[in-house]
Amino acid sequence: MDDDLVSIRFENNIPPYIAGQFTKIGLKLDGDLVSRPYSLVSAPHEDFLEVIYVNVPDGKLTPHLHKLDTNDSIFVMDKASGFFIMDEVPDGDKLWLVATGTGLGVFISLLKTDSPWKRFKEIVLIHGVRTSGELAYQDQIKELQAKHPNQLKYLQTVTREKIDNTINARIPDAIKDGSITNICGEINSSSQFMLCGNPDMINDMVDLLGTYGLERNRRSKPGNITLEKYW
Repeated sequence: MDDDLVSIRFENNIPPYIAGQFTKIGLKLDGDLVSRPYSLVSAPHEDFLEVIYVNVPDGKLTPHLHKLDTNDSIFVMDKASGFFIMDEVPDGDKLWLVATGTGLGVFISLLKTDSPWKRFKEIVLIHGVRTSGELAYQDQIKELQAKHPNQLKYLQTVTREKIDNTINARIPDAIKDGSITNICGEINSSSQFMLCGNPDMINDMVDLLGTYGLERNRRSKPGNITLEKYW
């Protein structure tokens, strides 16, 4: 991974949570607690918590997270929260997990649980990044592919480099031109989408999926698109 793309693990001392939820982590800086929300990459059955972040050199928190050593302390919100979870996703045949950047982390958490594998015949994981150094969690994804070889498809899109075995385009554009659907099959009413990451990607995907007749998933009116925007 890029040097500025960091995954950290720390002690799990919070109440039970659900894969797909987020928590706040922080540090005491000059007497004040500075915290930010991060989706959990770890799964509920694991004995640690894990998050992934991009180090922003002039940021208020990440440069200090970047300097942490083993056995240093951080503050963690008492309880994880959020509704970007499998229980909120209606049933279907194919689950499309579409992420940009660090948005991939929440899908790693989900895929380490049994629920998506039991509920969907096929799972498509698509990760969009600018450079190949941002393609995180390759070892974990390989383990998932080995465990579910007939159920999981994994695609990478890299926009600023041409890399073997990746698609050189933004995710919405790669769907429009058939680069993705030629590999992963058609999008239809039995497809469920979970979108996480850059708001521009999410907005473009919602518009694009609307042309397939797919709508936002809401508690009052179930649909095919469940989303979580970063920033």
